[in-house]
Amino acid sequence: MTSPRISHDALPRQWARYDLAAVSGLLIEAKSAASVLNRMPRLPQWIEQAHEEQLRLEAVGTSRIEGAEFTEREQEEALAPGAESRVDLTRSQRQLRSANAAYRRLGELPADRPVTSDLILGIHRRMVTGCDDDHCEPGAIRSAGANVTFGMPRCRGVEGGGECSAAFNALVEAANGEFRRHDRIVQAMAAHYHIGAMHPFDDGNGRAARALEAFMLRAAGVNNMVMVSLSNYYYERKDEYLAALRESRLSGHNLTPFLTFALPAVADRCNALAEQIIENTKRTLYRQFATSLFGRLRSPRRRLLADRQLRILNLLLDGGPLDLPTLTDQASVHYRHLKFAERALLRDLIGLLELSAIALSGERIAVNLDWPQQSEADLLERYERMPSAASAEHPAMAELSRLLGRRR
Repeated sequence: MTSPRISHDALPRQWARYDLAAVSGLLIEAKSAASVLNRMPRLPQWIEQAHEEQLRLEAVGTSRIEGAEFTEREQEEALAPGAESRVDLTRSQRQLRSANAAYRRLGELPADRPVTSDLILGIHRRMVTGCDDDHCEPGAIRSAGANVTFGMPRCRGVEGGGECSAAFNALVEAANGEFRRHDRIVQAMAAHYHIGAMHPFDDGNGRAARALEAFMLRAAGVNNMVMVSLSNYYYERKDEYLAALRESRLSGHNLTPFLTFALPAVADRCNALAEQIIENTKRTLYRQFATSLFGRLRSPRRRLLADRQLRILNLLLDGGPLDLPTLTDQASVHYRHLKFAERALLRDLIGLLELSAIALSGERIAVNLDWPQQSEADLLERYERMPSAASAEHPAMAELSRLLGRRR
């Protein structure tokens, strides 16, 4: 069997060469999605929560692309405060922790900071310190004789030593010159690609490239409101990601294959975050609507029933769709003082179904987030007319009883 062909890296004549016609539509979609996301009304506390989640996904994704393996529990252990002092963390956990620290540090820097050699070397230093510094000098360009191969077919980074330093410095010069004739999103992705193609470090090249891209996307208006985790997108499509990088390299550093893969990532993740903001806003409005509606009930008995129903709604808003046994367990604290607790819960659920506040979806119960669009006055009138006790013959009673796994 012949060994895979090894291709040597050569400095490109153009650092940002691509087919504009092939990528222009994708670039417009990416920019539009980022613009919509940035203009959306949002609650600061939710944005902070989303930003933290996206940061975690970014660190997890970039680490896993390079083969790091860890469970959800190991993620939590690695990212917990004080974990840096633990000696029992695996290399994968330490890589995750270092990646998280690198992204957090980048988030503290001004978005308009120029791309300099110090910036890129600093990113690399944080990425490998504490996890890979036993075989890779943090923040140091490969020395003479220190050469690397990667990918399939096997590719070879630029020759270590003077050639590697010259290529690295040429990229930095291009980032502050030639790149500026192109859209900032393209600039970020071009920097990502070229760091990966030249492989200027002994290890951590991919992680440094993706972190540099994430930083540059802030100036492009993508990461300035909330982190948009492209690394997690790349990890979920790892084979396509590596193939796009390889195709651009084998075509003489033509960025078109990589851009046509990576630009949809921006639109996909911005749109997903926008949908989360919309849903979060709907949940906030839903809580306010339910509290206002039930607070206007005239009868003390009705208000007592509504108080329990409001607690059910909050459980569903906080936990998402729940199966009935799980919901019963979580709501039991509000019913344990009643003689027929389970039947009271079913009665309250039937009332909410009658109001269209909740819906049965398969075997799960979920809030109807469009409920607040109904007339509050009409709902109040319907609520006041509802019987105080649910009939055993009510159409929903049999289905709810079935979901509880019991016969009545």
